[in-house]
Amino acid sequence: MTASPAATTLFPNRRRHHRANARTGGMLILIVTGITILLVAAAIGIDVAYMHVTRAELRTATDAAARAGVEALGRTQNIAAARQAAIEFAARNTVAGAPLLLSGNDIEIGSTIGGGGNRFSFRPGANPPTAMRIHGRRTNNSPSGPISLFFGPMFGQNNFQPDHFATAARLDLDVALVLDVSGSMAAQNRFRGLVDAVRVFIQELELTPQDERCSMTVYDTNASKEIRMTTDLQSINRRLAQLGPRGLTAIGLGMQTGLTSFSDPQARPFALRTMIVMTDGHHNRGIHPSNVIPQARQMNVTVHTITFSPGANQNTMRQLARDGGGIHIHANNNAQLVEAFREIARQLSVLLIE
Repeated sequence: MTASPAATTLFPNRRRHHRANARTGGMLILIVTGITILLVAAAIGIDVAYMHVTRAELRTATDAAARAGVEALGRTQNIAAARQAAIEFAARNTVAGAPLLLSGNDIEIGSTIGGGGNRFSFRPGANPPTAMRIHGRRTNNSPSGPISLFFGPMFGQNNFQPDHFATAARLDLDVALVLDVSGSMAAQNRFRGLVDAVRVFIQELELTPQDERCSMTVYDTNASKEIRMTTDLQSINRRLAQLGPRGLTAIGLGMQTGLTSFSDPQARPFALRTMIVMTDGHHNRGIHPSNVIPQARQMNVTVHTITFSPGANQNTMRQLARDGGGIHIHANNNAQLVEAFREIARQLSVLLIE
């Protein structure tokens, strides 16, 4: 018996419909899977972007608190006031919509400790207190708590806990100039060179953003403090121009007198202390300058030295600078003396923080 045409095409039609349905179902699965992946990626992207934004907010708030605290430290010379300023300024800045709250343990007071070449690093608890390190936190144990995520709970992550450290230092300087006005300074117009060099030194200090105060001690056979520690730096220029060369060379006595500047009424207990000792000759009167260095160290005073003229005792003055934690510069003539004072003034304004 021969099969009818309808019977011969029945099963192929069923197979075609089955394959079409299978393809449609597979596409639906792919579409659903793709949409799901896109939604998951979008959720993760939103949270990641939120994390970046809040980290930036935390960094800004922490940096601002450190700067505000150090500014108050230099202005008030009071540690409690500096801490309070840091706390208040941090709270003015929001992180993830909430004020950044600091605890006492988040604030460290310390100093900028200098090494060779005026390189500084932060040392917590060191004196004089001139620097502050802030630990800004949004963690479980911080006053502000952790930051909640939008979609993190879908993946078992409810929050994230960023933190940031910021260290700020204020380079307030109290500088004691100790200048040789002995009789040999009359030779080759050296005293005029000293007047010009100190004028340039003062000009350089006035160009810096730091707050420097300065005193001036002169020495010959004896020593006298001509200008106490002051913010009126030009008064040093005016007074030096009124003096003249005379007498012997009592370098050590000049240094001893210069150290008393750091107890003057306008001297600051939290300022970095520097003494600059200049001579054109050899020590020949009174206490030897090397015997003053231990006192300078005890008072946290860095000693820089300048020798002026070919006959100056470079070896002794270089050793004084080495023992005093400072630098030594030699000048053979008036022009080099100006550059020596300019170089030291510029190095005083350099601050490198680790």
